[in-house]
Amino acid sequence: MKPKKEITDQTVITKVEKMESGEAKNAFILFLSGPLVGKLHQLNEGETVLGRAPEDDIVINDNRISRKHISISVLKGKAILKDLNSTNGTYVNGKKVEVHTLKDGDKVQLSSNTIFKFAHQDNLENIFHKELYKMAVLDAVTGIFNKRYFLDRLNEEFSHARRKETPLSLLMIDVDHFKQINDTHGHLAGDFALAHLAQIIKKMVRTEDIVARYGGEEFSIILRGTDSKGAFLLAERIRKMVEKTPLEFEKEAIVMTISIGVASCLEEKNIKSAEEFITTADQYLYQSKTAGRNQTSSKNKGK
Repeated sequence: MKPKKEITDQTVITKVEKMESGEAKNAFILFLSGPLVGKLHQLNEGETVLGRAPEDDIVINDNRISRKHISISVLKGKAILKDLNSTNGTYVNGKKVEVHTLKDGDKVQLSSNTIFKFAHQDNLENIFHKELYKMAVLDAVTGIFNKRYFLDRLNEEFSHARRKETPLSLLMIDVDHFKQINDTHGHLAGDFALAHLAQIIKKMVRTEDIVARYGGEEFSIILRGTDSKGAFLLAERIRKMVEKTPLEFEKEAIVMTISIGVASCLEEKNIKSAEEFITTADQYLYQSKTAGRNQTSSKNKGK
């Protein structure tokens, strides 16, 4: 009988392209972030244990998860996730769980770093194309665009706006006292707060607007065809909505406010590149932070 470690090496797939599609539906987990990002694991019938311990079926070298963090038991087409009394808990689609029947598309978070997606499908090639694309352009924690995609689009939009002399505005958003949220409630609460903010923003912008996580607790919004006044008004609506929208994590209330900087390339004649566009919006964001936070700053304050 082979040692369990050898079985682990066979089941963790390092190259998604190597998997072959089968006719029957199978259960898989695809790591979206963390030490095993991009790796796929097929869940066979029986129990699979995930954690830091060398003897686990899937070993994850992430200090923020427990040695034996969760188990996933597959029986007759059903996959049951069970938290194994982990230190920091297990979250499925943003909610803490102890036992959960996994459904296709469920996103499981074991720490602020390790996130995977559960899939129960027969068309593996379709899963890979969709998920690899998402991993390339989306932030795993918030579900909005990542910095790389944002920078590519900003360059395109800035060049188009300059060439056509059309309005284009940029919002840089920062969560106030984010470190305090992490220190008081934990890093998973911080991730929950970021996802909460992302959902608020997405509901308040147009389909054509680009919302991205710029890094850490900073977000960006590209507003095509929007002048400084319109951008400032939107920024203020978002800021006020965040301030008044309840945020609760593990039955504890979390107070969150944001500061915003707004730049518009038509009004800011000195902006010559997408990089300078970001720098200008960041400077206004800095004004909001130094002036007391929970406010919006721009060249004309929306006038």
